[in-house]
Amino acid sequence: MAQQAELARLIGEYRGGVPGPRVIFLGGVHGNEPAGIIALERVLSVLHAAHPPFRGKMLALRGNLAALARSSRYVDEDLNRIWTLPRLNALAECPRKESAGTAEEKEQRELFRILQPILHDCSAPVYLVDLHTTSSESPPFLILADTIRNRKLARQVPAPLILGMEELLEGTILNYVGDLGISALAFEAGQHGQQRSVEHHVAAIWILLSAAGCLSAAHVPGFEAGRALLAESVAGLSRVFEVRFRYGVQAGEEFRMEPGYRNFRKIKRGETLARSRAGAIRSPFDGHIFMPLYQSQGNDGFFVIRPVASFRLKLSEWLRRLKIDKLLPFLPGISRNPSAPDEVTANPLIARWYVPEVFHLLGYRKIRIEGRRLIFVKHRYDLYGPEKEQVRSKKWQVASVNVSEPITFAHSLQLLLATSHLQLATALLCNLPL
Repeated sequence: MAQQAELARLIGEYRGGVPGPRVIFLGGVHGNEPAGIIALERVLSVLHAAHPPFRGKMLALRGNLAALARSSRYVDEDLNRIWTLPRLNALAECPRKESAGTAEEKEQRELFRILQPILHDCSAPVYLVDLHTTSSESPPFLILADTIRNRKLARQVPAPLILGMEELLEGTILNYVGDLGISALAFEAGQHGQQRSVEHHVAAIWILLSAAGCLSAAHVPGFEAGRALLAESVAGLSRVFEVRFRYGVQAGEEFRMEPGYRNFRKIKRGETLARSRAGAIRSPFDGHIFMPLYQSQGNDGFFVIRPVASFRLKLSEWLRRLKIDKLLPFLPGISRNPSAPDEVTANPLIARWYVPEVFHLLGYRKIRIEGRRLIFVKHRYDLYGPEKEQVRSKKWQVASVNVSEPITFAHSLQLLLATSHLQLATALLCNLPL
């Protein structure tokens, strides 16, 4: 029985004759989204027939088998919302425990067994791509945690990049693998049930395999045609957006979107986007509507996103490569947790102006509130993956500032430079769309 389930879990795999990156694709994490599975089967069929030069390994897995059998988003709960720390700790302690639970907990347990050995093997780069479609009409786009590594990979696909989802959604597969240092993206190909969504998936899979270094675009039939198809589908859209608001659907509120909202459509502050038992639900500000909910299952009613200026992205990368955030504890109202080096605490009574915006620039995207303090958390593997971090960390230990030591003249110069950069960033942010 377990063997049959595992065979059903595997869509297919392809290995090259040369060691290289491992690229994991997930299709059907939501059971009403089979387009990614169809696309993966097509790509694997071409690979096995043509045998192009290939480095590393491609692994394709089905996500929610029970929900796929029902063609429903999920059975008991959303498989893409249960990868939280408490549940992961329980899985790590008893990975083969077959206790009673939800249908999605069973799916998670099986996926966890397959993924864990690969994700924790640092002998070569690992990438994970989660393939989805949307309930509303939509052009293709990518969702990613805001790391420089993820940006570099995602930019190879000619589709909008969506930053900031990790601030608003807990328990996603992307959050789980991203915290392990894996470059991870979600590719949304278009609307459920549309043939063009399958074509978008196929094009993105080939592009990402090439971007990861598995094969050359020259060995992929129709590679440029697929790239052109994606580019045509997103014509006129900004390259990068940032999530600024999420409307969470509450149990029993009878949420329903107003008809006709297409993903990325421009909206105005105060515009009625949906309705519930309490009345009209309006947009809190100008922007673009994102992932409006036109299906019965799900608790993300809609998001509001705004374009991100290209200069702001370049400034962000520059500040991160300079590791300016190491000097944050010198600034008023800011302190670092010595037991959690990726966390910074801000006292909003002291550090008042544009704090979230500046921290976003430096890679601190996750925010939680503890009492009257804001805790900002960044991804540990922003610039480099775990396979490179150990070697590079020895070099950075020599160059970094130890904030527990007395401030020397050299440290003062570094602090002055860092503060100037942050002040410049804040001033520029005042005039940029956020």
